[in-house]
Amino acid sequence: MRAIALLVSVFMSACAVAQPESIFEPIAWPHRDPVRLASGAPGPAYWQNRASYEISVTLGTESREVAGSLECEYEKNSPHALAFLWLPTPLLPGESLTLELEFAMTIPPRGRLGVYEGEAGEVFQLAHWFPNIAKYDDVHGWNVLPHEGDGEFYTDFGDYTIELTVPADHIVACSGELVNQDEVLTAVQRERLAQAYTTTDTVVIRDFHEIPAEPARDMKTWRFEAKDVRTVAWASSRAFRWDAAIAADDRPVLCQAFYPKEGDGTEDDPRWNAAVEYGQFSINFYSEWLSEYPYPTATNVGGVVGGMEYPQIVFCSIDRDPRSLFGVTDHEFGHMWFPMIVNTDERRHAWMDEGIDSFINHYSFSEYWGEPRRIGSADFIVEKERSETPQPIMTYPDRVRSGDLGYLAYGKPAYAFRVLREYVLGEDRFDEAFREYIRRWSFKSPQPEDFFGTMEDAAGADLGWFWRGWIYEAAKFDQGVYDIDPEPRRGNLSVTVANYERMVMPIDLAIEYTDGSSERKRVPVQAWTNGSTFAVSWPAEGRSIARVVIDPDEMLPDIDRDDNVWEARASDEDASEPEAVMD
Repeated sequence: MRAIALLVSVFMSACAVAQPESIFEPIAWPHRDPVRLASGAPGPAYWQNRASYEISVTLGTESREVAGSLECEYEKNSPHALAFLWLPTPLLPGESLTLELEFAMTIPPRGRLGVYEGEAGEVFQLAHWFPNIAKYDDVHGWNVLPHEGDGEFYTDFGDYTIELTVPADHIVACSGELVNQDEVLTAVQRERLAQAYTTTDTVVIRDFHEIPAEPARDMKTWRFEAKDVRTVAWASSRAFRWDAAIAADDRPVLCQAFYPKEGDGTEDDPRWNAAVEYGQFSINFYSEWLSEYPYPTATNVGGVVGGMEYPQIVFCSIDRDPRSLFGVTDHEFGHMWFPMIVNTDERRHAWMDEGIDSFINHYSFSEYWGEPRRIGSADFIVEKERSETPQPIMTYPDRVRSGDLGYLAYGKPAYAFRVLREYVLGEDRFDEAFREYIRRWSFKSPQPEDFFGTMEDAAGADLGWFWRGWIYEAAKFDQGVYDIDPEPRRGNLSVTVANYERMVMPIDLAIEYTDGSSERKRVPVQAWTNGSTFAVSWPAEGRSIARVVIDPDEMLPDIDRDDNVWEARASDEDASEPEAVMD
């Protein structure tokens, strides 16, 4: 056995670039080399290490601890020797090592893991429960920033074999697939599970009335295998009902729900009885829009954890109404794509998983319920930008001001990507680029610049101004009507728009004419490259302007909308003078 001690140090790096004079100044992307290309794609020299585990633990329900052992095979694919493994000799390119250790941990009452006190027994939810080797990459070397709560995790992919020894009356849910059904399930449960693999209708594998009256004294060992995952999580309880069905006839992902009696519902208020249906919807929606879900199972566990995601398994609070349960289920299953498949650095860049996930949730929620989920809005952003000195989205999560993580890592980036999709690029162009990002970086580890570069490369657009205004900086936005020629002058009509703040966006005008006709005009963002005012002119064709509205759909986070509307008044002696009115 070769013992390993990883270098641990604490350092913080800058999380925003210096502000240039012009927001259009080209961004000097870091890390552009044969490992990570300027296009945002992984290059021919891209590499990542791999850590696979065999773990055996026993759950102590009385002591509320897990104890056991693990064996980790660490495959080194980096092209240079790792000198800080504290071994007799460095680990060279292409080499691997196996390390073994024993460990134990006391289960905390709540957090990202914990224990739910149910009427029929406790629900044990286990995550972050075993020692794992730190990630070594081409950007930071050893990733040694400590876990501080708001900043989550960044790990390598690997294959896992998990043995979980629990009381014999427990049902266990875990990342991956159960591989020893014959040893832990009854004949009836095996038959029901087989049926679940053939139907999209929910099958109850174990119901509440089948829970033994008295706790078991003997133990059983459940075995699971999970391939190409960045970690594993699990849950165990004698109180579980277990529901399952496949996602679709042509998508045999086993969608499962494990929950205690406290989550039971009725026909009018289904609560957790609808959890499989919610999981099916999310897996199908994101598979059809983004990329096919690559794993065999998608499991939801009800308990004390409010909402957390792990490969192939999510934890959601047992105490939720249908809309709330759908919302958190959909959010956590959206995380299967970000960061479980596209393996982003949650510790430094929370927006790359939480923000992008919240963005895709907007569309899934709208599809299911027929109305949008309010995850960020223009008004919400304006309110936050007015109320305090804003921080940029690129801020490391542990540096975000208390109470602002939901805004800075979830709401604002989610809305930024809605603006990029619906206002800047258009849905088709955005979706093609977004799917290319997922395709390029599935089961790899992109940095922010890889996302930016891929979106620009695949969309065929220079978006540096957008990344700088929305992500790198905390820029504010304010456009207004500056001047107007409502009557024809030399055959043309003209509206001059001003950009009063740092952020720039395309100009969107709604024009109403005195003859009752109307039209929309869009001016590209490049209008602002040489100044803060821009005159939009077009042939009058015998018409006069009655009303002009900037950003008529109120899609943009304009901090002062009072000057976004100009309206002619019949009593005005000189209709050519601009009159901004509140609307």
